[in-house]
Parts: sequence; structure tokens; C-alpha cells
Amino acid sequence: MFENYSGIAKCETIYFDGKNYKVVNNNIAYANGINYDKKRDLIYIASPRGFLIAVFERLENGDLKHIENMDCGTGVGNIKLDKKGNLSIGCHPNLLVFKSYQKGKAKNAPSEIIKINYRKKGDYDIKILCVNDGTAISASTVAPIYNDLIFIGSVMDDHFLVLKSED
Repeated sequence: MFENYSGIAKCETIYFDGKNYKVVNNNIAYANGINYDKKRDLIYIASPRGFLIAVFERLENGDLKHIENMDCGTGVGNIKLDKKGNLSIGCHPNLLVFKSYQKGKAKNAPSEIIKINYRKKGDYDIKILCVNDGTAISASTVAPIYNDLIFIGSVMDDHFLVLKSED
């Protein structure tokens, strides 16, 4: 709660080797989604409040070496990787409306799905796959892609949405 209202970026990322754990990052604003690309030894961490995905190289000892932040322009959530290594992310394009929806003060909250093709530092594409005012599904938080289908999950809705991808 302190982080939410103070604006301090103090969310911790922990590495656990099976016996011990250690903090490997502690300066992401409200870290939410995380995923690991095994093929490239990259860790992606979503900061919805920072509207960014932080990219790290995972070192052999579990430490993280920051590569860059990708500005996504939306409140990024959970990160999924497809078969090609692309990131698909459920997002909150308006965090104020999302918070109001979460508190029961708004009927809907907008949803957005983005896909990131990350090749290397400074070389990536961000594509918006879907934007919805919240009537089809509110407050999207996850969007795994399987073949040509996008499965969109929500923070609070009692259903999910399946869309056919144009890619």
C-alpha cells in the first residue's frame, strides 16, 4: 500500500536456488508480471505503473543484469511467451478507471492486449492486438496465444474471451 501511494519503486524480485533466496532487483514500480525466456536467458518484468517491461539478462548465479526498459504506453500485466518467443501481455490502458472498477465504483474497465517481438536491446516491435472499452471483458490481465487464438483473462470477470489472431 505504501508503494501505491508514495510513488516509490520498491518491488522486489527474488531468486530461489532450491535452498536459499536473495533479492536480485528492487527498483521496479509495482512489479506485476514476470516471465523467463529460457532460450535467451532473459527475464521480463512488467511495471503497470511505469507502463514498461524491464528486460534483464539472467546471470549464472541468479543475479539480474538490466538491459533496458521497453516503454509500452499502457499498464502492463502478466507476460506470456509464445512458441516464437514473442511476449503477449494483458494490459490496463487506464489505471484510474481500473482502480475504480476494482473498488466496485465503475461498471467496466478497459482492456488492451499487446504483443512484443523482442530481438535485442533497442530492437523490438510493440503491436496492439486488441483494445476494448471493457464491455467484452474488463480489466484484462493475461493473454496467452496458442496457434492463432488469444485467450484473454480478467482480474475480476467470471469469464474469459477468446479471439482469433490476425498474425
